[in-house]
Amino acid sequence: MDKKKIILIFVISIFVSKAFSQASYSYQPLTTQEQFEINNTLQRNAVNNFLINNAITLGPVSLTNISNMVSYNPIEGTRLRASVATNNNFSKRLGLYGMIAYGTTDNKFKYSLGAAYNFAKKATGIYSYPTSTLAIEYSHNTFMPTYSNYDVAYFSFSSWDRFYFARKDEVNVNFTQDIQKTMTIKPFVSYNNIYSYMLYENDRAEELLAPDKSIKDYAAGIQLSFVPMSVIKNNALNIINSRFYSFNTGINISYSYNYQEYIASNYYHRLALNAQHRFLFKPMALDLQVSAGKIFGESYEYMYFSPNYRLSNVSNMFGFNLYSPSEMRFREFVQLFAQYNFGGILLDYIPFVKAFRPNEFVNVKALFTADYTPYCEAGLGFDHIFGFIGVELIKRFSKENPFDMPEWAVKIRCTL
Repeated sequence: MDKKKIILIFVISIFVSKAFSQASYSYQPLTTQEQFEINNTLQRNAVNNFLINNAITLGPVSLTNISNMVSYNPIEGTRLRASVATNNNFSKRLGLYGMIAYGTTDNKFKYSLGAAYNFAKKATGIYSYPTSTLAIEYSHNTFMPTYSNYDVAYFSFSSWDRFYFARKDEVNVNFTQDIQKTMTIKPFVSYNNIYSYMLYENDRAEELLAPDKSIKDYAAGIQLSFVPMSVIKNNALNIINSRFYSFNTGINISYSYNYQEYIASNYYHRLALNAQHRFLFKPMALDLQVSAGKIFGESYEYMYFSPNYRLSNVSNMFGFNLYSPSEMRFREFVQLFAQYNFGGILLDYIPFVKAFRPNEFVNVKALFTADYTPYCEAGLGFDHIFGFIGVELIKRFSKENPFDMPEWAVKIRCTL
């Protein structure tokens, strides 16, 4: 074949491929239905991003914890809180944050201040990969030993019949180091000075610490976290464009050595584990979680170590809803959670409801301790109506009932 024929075939092939390319990618105007679905997806993602980040960005500063600026408990009364933090518009390496809160009943201010710096050469954010971040925080605040997020707005509807409430000064220093993208190691040290420890019962608060006593707790430890690479790549599918609540796959192990001046034996060791995974079977999903912990030595009434539970009119998604022992503190426990999400296979037949991407579910929760017989409860219902609300019917299955727990309950389910 001579050169002229080769050149002619080459030119013809270019024109043919260009013609097919233009035919394949010719412009087709969007239909009204397609435009509606695109706008609906964009709006839903914008709402989900706000619900996930729970923040409003104002230039280099973000107002955080927006949905929880107002909460209530009987000790503080109405708790007003404002939290601010710098973002990537301020610096991708240095982060500053602070919180101030005020209780209308105790008339006391609470606050915290902190800073974090990412030493990684190619830092893309304070805690974004690659992370090599040193963080320091001081707080003068309140807390509940049996539940860390007590000042979440929708838990303000709790029964508040019996709970522990404390005030403390705290200093935390930790260093977060990524190992590749799948593992994080975080050594930490902390100091706590608990100067008030109250039991609220029968509409009154009883101070359990003597006036000249406080609980000084010095701790040092390490936390290991592991997340599979497949989960990191598909994280947006798991959260942003989904009708399910956030439930990230991962394993977390933490160990701490604690020294307490108030305790006769002075020290104890604390070991905790949390492992969870979401199995996706489009449009359904199965969520499994195992939490476990053990205290070695003597802690002040095990006040730092409790299973995840909360008695409230709002359903606790991962903790217990009907379990109400008078002393909810254990030296060791194993807690199991399993929920099957049906992904709207029934509610999607209702056109108005389908637009909110609802989810039907059934779950089982169990607790095993060395102190009591195993406890189990199950629930079924639906959630994600209007993007964040639902209803759950709950039943208790434990054979014994030493704490006069109800057998049935219907609770609101909020997925903020």
